[in-house]
Amino acid sequence: MSITSSFYEENAESLAGQYNALPPTMVHHVWEKYWPSSGNDVLDIGAGSGRDSLWLTTRGCQVIACEPCNKLREIGEALTGKDVYWSDDKLPNLDRISKQGQTFDVILLSAVWMHIPINLRKSAIQTLGSLLKRDGIIVLSLRYGPFRDRRESFPVSVTELKELASKSNLTLVDVFDGDDMQCRQEVSWQTVVMLNK
Repeated sequence: MSITSSFYEENAESLAGQYNALPPTMVHHVWEKYWPSSGNDVLDIGAGSGRDSLWLTTRGCQVIACEPCNKLREIGEALTGKDVYWSDDKLPNLDRISKQGQTFDVILLSAVWMHIPINLRKSAIQTLGSLLKRDGIIVLSLRYGPFRDRRESFPVSVTELKELASKSNLTLVDVFDGDDMQCRQEVSWQTVVMLNK
């Protein structure tokens, strides 16, 4: 188990409290014009405590949540109940989800990308692209700023994503700047939207 994975396992309850204290409509307001609607199939990767997955079901979406941290997944399952299908799965390959043969209108990666090592990102984007419906979108947030705990993170940039997208038949269509919802001065965010044409 990686340092980051063990951190999430050991701190699942306190992290879930932090996550669930933030309204998803506030966390995701910058990309509101792309919010999925009733009938959309959504894949929530790194779904954590289930906050966003639950919110997406209230919008009428069918949601699959992927979360490799056992304790966070248990918390998320308790929060969402049977409204969300949960999978122990992770990038770059999403082996379990990929085997199902389902495709999605929206794939959400909220606060995930900075944990993906740079050498695995090309295959991660290829996996995501293969799971998208035509005209489906990937919504991916980029965290800038250090962690003050044991979690590992790797540099992120819109430039890198644009290059990776172009090699996977995806088009980067929007970038939104955002503040940190936990008011950490050293942390800022960008949200990137990629389209499968």
